[in-house]
Amino acid sequence: MTKNLALTGYEKGYLTAYYHTAILDNLTGYHDDEWYGVDVDGRMFDLNVYVDDITYEVICTVYECDWINDNYQTNTEYSWTLAKGDKI
Repeated sequence: MTKNLALTGYEKGYLTAYYHTAILDNLTGYHDDEWYGVDVDGRMFDLNVYVDDITYEVICTVYECDWINDNYQTNTEYSWTLAKGDKI
């Protein structure tokens, strides 16, 4: 089970705005597990977005990325459910 990802109000606002303008507005039809990397003032996040194939609801979960071996890697220990229930 993942733990709650600690985010500032600014980070939540930025990620939410990015989700609504760059992701949700461009989703059409069925999407299977897409990932978007977003840098917020030097802190890197991965947004995992998919459409539930039964309810057709969009689900977006945010994970922080760790810098390991000269590359970002998604840390799934902590997460924040940014959206659940939007319809496309």
